[in-house]
Amino acid sequence: MGYREWDRSPDPQDEDEDEPTDYVGAFIATACWYVIPTIGYVIWAATLSSVPRPGCVNAFGVPCRAPRAEAFTKLLDGVPQLAVALALGISVAMFLGWATTGWRAWTIGFASAVLSAGIATVLFAVLATQF
Repeated sequence: MGYREWDRSPDPQDEDEDEPTDYVGAFIATACWYVIPTIGYVIWAATLSSVPRPGCVNAFGVPCRAPRAEAFTKLLDGVPQLAVALALGISVAMFLGWATTGWRAWTIGFASAVLSAGIATVLFAVLATQF
């Protein structure tokens, strides 16, 4: 918002101008809201033990895997779902950028990440009951 030097009041021309939506920034912000927790999970998984729990066997008598291996396997199994949620998030970010005025890229990114995560959760829960 611009100010006139002599009276420090807001410049009326600046109030009427709408800033164009930064779609690339919104896409990057949406991706960050998915990547940052994923990095946190990887760091947490790397701190787990690489030795299986003593005496742990599954129902078939096979020794359990190490907690670290189990955590990384679950992460890799979830990559397709994460990719679908991210794709939904970028689609929602594109729609929110078009539909809103005055929202910054990080706001659009956060809103689209929250909405797409909810949509993906419902979608995968429904699909899990169908197959």
